[in-house]
Amino acid sequence: MLADADKRNGLRLEPLCLNHLDGIMTWVNDPEVTFYFAHLSREISRDEEARIVSQLIESKTDIIYSIFENETYVGQIGLSKIYWPARNARLGAMLCRNAWGRGLITQAAHLVLEKAFQEHALHKVWLITRSDNAKGRHIWQSIGFEEEGVLRDEYRVNERYFDMVRYGLLADDFQLNSSMVPS
Repeated sequence: MLADADKRNGLRLEPLCLNHLDGIMTWVNDPEVTFYFAHLSREISRDEEARIVSQLIESKTDIIYSIFENETYVGQIGLSKIYWPARNARLGAMLCRNAWGRGLITQAAHLVLEKAFQEHALHKVWLITRSDNAKGRHIWQSIGFEEEGVLRDEYRVNERYFDMVRYGLLADDFQLNSSMVPS
């Protein structure tokens, strides 16, 4: 049974496991979902994804969760590239297309940030997003992430370069903003 802190309005996070593979396969090859991710621009087989999931489960620098709305799988969110000496990690999230537009990423982000700062005692969580991802940038800023800089021509997709914007959130700032957490 999950702790109350792992749930919010029927939304819950479960540690990534191979049993979630069916859900993952609903978005991993959907070009509308993976539009902003160059490394997901080719077809990924179920076996290949199972190997990736297994590696993530065993990783000491990745803590990945599956997002469930009530009993329905809706996506992934997690902390990766954890650098334990500095206590920082990169946040990443992906929602199935049928879960878009309902504020689920914002809710899931608050849940994973609570874990990052309270359970894992991280000091900072950061992320990068393409500069043309206005919706994503708005979401992260509304949670309290602050723009830290622009990485010029950092990302290449279909022969085109994109700037990436890096955002960061410190544990102290999250505590100050936690009163704004949707419930």
